[in-house]
Amino acid sequence: MAKSFEVNINPEIIRWARERAGFSEEEVAKKLKTSTENYRKIETGEKKPTFTQIERLAHFFKRPIAVFFLPKPPDEASFSTSFRIMPEGEQNLSKELRLTIRKARYYQSIVNELMKDLGINTKANVSSATINDDPLLLAREERIKLGISIEEQFKFKNAYSALSKWRDAVEAQNILVFQFKFPIESARGFSLMDKEPPVIVLNSSDNILARIFTLFHEYAHILLRLPEIYTGEETIGHDKEIENWCNKFASEFLVPESIIKNEDAYREFVNKTKNLEEVLEILSQRFKVSKHAILTKLKIINVISNEKYEEISSKLKSQLIKEEKQGFSLPPHKRCIQEKGKKFVSIVLNAKDKEIITSADMIEYLSLKLDSLKKLLEIEK
Repeated sequence: MAKSFEVNINPEIIRWARERAGFSEEEVAKKLKTSTENYRKIETGEKKPTFTQIERLAHFFKRPIAVFFLPKPPDEASFSTSFRIMPEGEQNLSKELRLTIRKARYYQSIVNELMKDLGINTKANVSSATINDDPLLLAREERIKLGISIEEQFKFKNAYSALSKWRDAVEAQNILVFQFKFPIESARGFSLMDKEPPVIVLNSSDNILARIFTLFHEYAHILLRLPEIYTGEETIGHDKEIENWCNKFASEFLVPESIIKNEDAYREFVNKTKNLEEVLEILSQRFKVSKHAILTKLKIINVISNEKYEEISSKLKSQLIKEEKQGFSLPPHKRCIQEKGKKFVSIVLNAKDKEIITSADMIEYLSLKLDSLKKLLEIEK
């Protein structure tokens, strides 16, 4: 009861925090267990909120309580400024995706500052491209730079091993790769280039093999210096040209045309001695990519029609929706590495070793309790 005193704050901050989080007035009123009319009075300044209400709002909007006591809303860039390519208007972004973008920006800012303090170059080691460049040629060049041969790709143990190897190779180019969970309907992934180093975010709700294609679709966007939110759906207008370019790059990078055409399953399909479903299964396992990635490749090299592509693409999406998700949970220290990536963890630990940050900072940045931190440090030794 002691906390239920009224507080003087700038009501604009409450409205700003609600809109940034993607909540309606009605939704927030319901969470505060008050009427929409009463809540509107708080936002307009007619009614002062209680400290308890501010605590709840901070929890709902995932903001520090201190934010609500600032003299005015923080100068935080809108989501649209981070993305030149968005699937829909900013107002239609899901609450979960909004939070994920904020989280990715936060971690990107941390690394940006730490790398500068450590004297590490923040620029990505990638080519600069335009959509007038040949995406197939660039894919071959970038693949050589990443240093994973097709023979090594064929020997990946499984999908998880494949994603781990590709992620390490991308992070070695000074690109952060995060994996966060948000609704697959919102996006498959996105890239951020507000600051250096650039960031690729993969949706951990997505199929593991599909994440690999998203990784290199977003890598292509970094080459183009065009950050985007990737839904995997066809886009319209000028965006479609860019998305097609990125799909061609990712497809050639993961499934080189010269290699797939020498595969027995491919030849049998062309000779009509094997059906498409069988070929997708065989080549997906062979290249350690999704069936949809193989389907995309077959469309790009014109061995299937657009109509067939659309038909099978819809079927594959339906199958993914029906698939049961594996019900296992990683321990916190391993989840930290899975979500934030080895590069992020390494930079934070390095900064702590050089006494650039405190132990408290390290714990905050890694989002770990002390016992989990000890386990992480044992792995990193």
